[in-house]
Amino acid sequence: MAEPLVVCVTFPPDADVAYLLPQVRDLARPVEVLTLGEDEPVDGPATPDAVARAEVLVAFGLPADIADRAPRLRWIQAIGSGVDHFPLAELDRRGILVTNAAGVAATGIAEFVMARVLQVWKDLRNMDRMQAEHRWEQTFGRSLYGRTIGIIGLGAIGCEVAVRARAFGMRVIGIRRRAAPGDTSPYADELYGPDALPEVLSRSDIVVLAAPATEETADLIDRKALAATKPGAVLCNIARGALVDEAALVEALRTGSLGAAILDVVKTEPLPPDDPLWTAPGVYLSPHSAVSVDGYVERILDLLADNVARYVQGRPLRNLVSGTGDEDRAVS
Repeated sequence: MAEPLVVCVTFPPDADVAYLLPQVRDLARPVEVLTLGEDEPVDGPATPDAVARAEVLVAFGLPADIADRAPRLRWIQAIGSGVDHFPLAELDRRGILVTNAAGVAATGIAEFVMARVLQVWKDLRNMDRMQAEHRWEQTFGRSLYGRTIGIIGLGAIGCEVAVRARAFGMRVIGIRRRAAPGDTSPYADELYGPDALPEVLSRSDIVVLAAPATEETADLIDRKALAATKPGAVLCNIARGALVDEAALVEALRTGSLGAAILDVVKTEPLPPDDPLWTAPGVYLSPHSAVSVDGYVERILDLLADNVARYVQGRPLRNLVSGTGDEDRAVS
């Protein structure tokens, strides 16, 4: 009998592995699924036996020495799209595969983006304020129809945002890291590479950041980028806080050159109570909560089951990533 494939689910702690087991039951190699107890942290001083035995780890984050703690480890399935918090260089060196969960959260995050955009565009915050103050004064929002949305990072989340923006009659301009001149996308009216960022910013009424945190995207939206941005535009960041120079952002909001900033992510999380982002004009903050959690674990386990079957059968894994960075694997 073939040696069991040991899969250790380290996160989420309440994952229902009974949901997973029927999906991996009839493979050529038996699959053993283990979980960790509350007193067995993966990064504790003692390595849990389930981690030490695992050939596959399902995780949110892992210690830098995970390859030493799990000598049989051959593949990590991340539960989010972002993998910048994994020791990718060391994993690459050891030949350990990493797959992410790109696409699992895309629909919910795209819904969140459009909800926030509508809140800004339709002046809903002001209407709520007037209700609280018992004031009956007409205020009118703007129409999204015919406006332009620039999506920086046309991966899984970016494409879902594009679908919803088009439903409102918006024009979509997308940027992808590997887009070459002449490339097209069914999700965008125009597609460009990163060099076109200033042009895309200058033409977009709404800019959505859905790119990964890499060396190339660090402070992508800095003073120079903000100066190129269309006056009064709305910036929405549901990627990583590292993409935005926050001091420059606050300055642009205070001068009025930027209309509003929708921020579900910031550089320092939790955001310190005295950070100027809390009180900067036109900021719409949320604590990294754009994802919809209903059904999320089940979708992760569905992806895992499919990839386990591919792994056993020697087929390419879905959402395979490396340490080089790509918007298709980037955001959660």
